[in-house]
Amino acid sequence: MEPENPIENPMENGPGRPGLDPAEQVALHVELLRLAGVRYLAGDPGRLRVSGQAAPHRPASPPQPLPAGSTDAQPAVGTRLADLAKLQQPRVTEPARLAEPVAPPRPIPPPVQQHPKVAAPPAPVPTPTAVPPPVRPATIQPVPPALVSGSLFALEQAPSEVAGLPDLDSTTRQAMLEALKVEVAACQRCPALVAERTQTVFGVGPVDAELCVVGEAPGFNEDKLGEPFVGEAGQLLNKMLAACGFERNQVYICNILRCRPPANRQPQPDEAQACHPFLVRTLELVRPKFLCLMGATATRYLLDQSTGVGVLRKRDLIWRGIPAQATYHPAYLLRYPDKKRDAWEDLQRMLGRMGRKPPEGA
Repeated sequence: MEPENPIENPMENGPGRPGLDPAEQVALHVELLRLAGVRYLAGDPGRLRVSGQAAPHRPASPPQPLPAGSTDAQPAVGTRLADLAKLQQPRVTEPARLAEPVAPPRPIPPPVQQHPKVAAPPAPVPTPTAVPPPVRPATIQPVPPALVSGSLFALEQAPSEVAGLPDLDSTTRQAMLEALKVEVAACQRCPALVAERTQTVFGVGPVDAELCVVGEAPGFNEDKLGEPFVGEAGQLLNKMLAACGFERNQVYICNILRCRPPANRQPQPDEAQACHPFLVRTLELVRPKFLCLMGATATRYLLDQSTGVGVLRKRDLIWRGIPAQATYHPAYLLRYPDKKRDAWEDLQRMLGRMGRKPPEGA
């Protein structure tokens, strides 16, 4: 007995049964697979999962709108596979791109091993040292205004009091001066002068004299008598002192040298240097109030100045705190009498600095 609704085998193409086209065959296979429990993942027909195996669930992305004029219509969600197969058109695949070279991965550097920190040894504590006492600057005595005021050509010298002796009385200093005279008489420092001299010429005058005259060197007459300024130049000096109100015995008179140079020549620098300590010691013992320097030799070796007398005579000079006046030597005035007026101006200037006035009729 034949069934009421016999089931025909759709895969068999018997006589009088038309065959299924490829699309219908694919749709039929998919339907059979679905009935068998096989799930179909939308978007990838080749990926099928059996119902017994769990597949990850991915939310369906909403359909993307197609650009205007596009003919590639995408089917809606839930479209049957048969309809999808009918709408599927053959696509032209692009040629495979050449594989680009892939850079090798960078080697991972090994981890840096951190060594445990070693505590540094404590710094040595400095030993306290004794702090030296502060050094006090040396005090410099200012120049008295009376010695530098009114000067247009002031000589730049460091003023200092006559040093080297304690505060001795005049009698003691006179005795020391006589002892120094004996020492000078035995001096042998300058062989050329020792061979020519008759005797040494030390100096004459009182201690604590108000004025001290310093000349150049002994001459012929001075070498014979042993006293400075006793020749023709000495007589002119006496007249100059009298015009200033001084007697010769009131003034201390000495020279740069204590010996006569040969042929009355000028003293040499080494000779003046050898005799300089005797001159300084003499002035320290006499302690004059004012100095009158006669000639270029006296100013050069006592003040250590190479400037001529013509310039220095207009300056307020100072030697170790003692004011000084430069003027021409009497022997120079004997050769050049026209310079006597300048010398007289120098003496008047000296008296003004000393606070004295020349006597009437001078």
